Amino acid sequence: MPARLRDLKSAPGSQSLERGLDVLEIVGAESADIGVREIARRLRLSPTIVQRMVTSLARRGYVDKNADTARYRLGFRAMALGAGNDHAADYLGAARRELDRLAHDHGLNGFVSVLQGGRAVYLLAVQAEAPIAIKVAPGSEMPLHSTAAGKVLLASLDDAGARKLLGNGRLPAITPHTVTEPAAVVAGLARVRRTGFATVSEENIRGILSVGAPIRDRTGKVLAALSVAFPKYLDAGLTLQGATPLVTGAAQRVSRSIGG
Repeated sequence: MPARLRDLKSAPGSQSLERGLDVLEIVGAESADIGVREIARRLRLSPTIVQRMVTSLARRGYVDKNADTARYRLGFRAMALGAGNDHAADYLGAARRELDRLAHDHGLNGFVSVLQGGRAVYLLAVQAEAPIAIKVAPGSEMPLHSTAAGKVLLASLDDAGARKLLGNGRLPAITPHTVTEPAAVVAGLARVRRTGFATVSEENIRGILSVGAPIRDRTGKVLAALSVAFPKYLDAGLTLQGATPLVTGAAQRVSRSIGG
């Protein structure tokens, strides 16, 4: 859960506020959607009380209801509290719609990530109904050097800034394909800046390909990275080359939604 919500929970307040924050903590900790009865069971509350709370939270955008399953996940406003920039509440709603479309139409697991305190953090994660689901929880960290989103975020910095985040030592070899030399990672950022996207092939998870592209504000500043991941041998035969225009197009539409 974003730090600001934790701070609210630790402050003196009403029972309703405490319960609402408890609901957000439970929903935020799940990598998949969760139902009202399960939330009620964990909180030892009546499902009727929990339903009233999640309905209010959904109305304000703090949780999001899956219309097909009637289950809940964190909404864009809860994500925006921890995003670290003023436009988060604006672009996360648009990004959610794009990721849902990529998951439904193309079987792609989709994510939105930002740099926070020198770390790459997931804000959104939409899992596709595909042979392999890449399950991550919002708020969890990702490697900068071995993920497409991480490379997009590194490319938003100058080379000196990227080197500082990567450090001078050898980077973790997550798979046999991971690039572990910081200088080699930084050298590859020029292409990311030039083309407007990053790709990785089995660098972070064996058998998994990924594409990432930047979400920009009206000044051109990179606010976040939108990325997808999918199995190398997906039944639909999707390749990095085929997925790239889907991702860059989605990121551009999100950027345009905030004037980028």
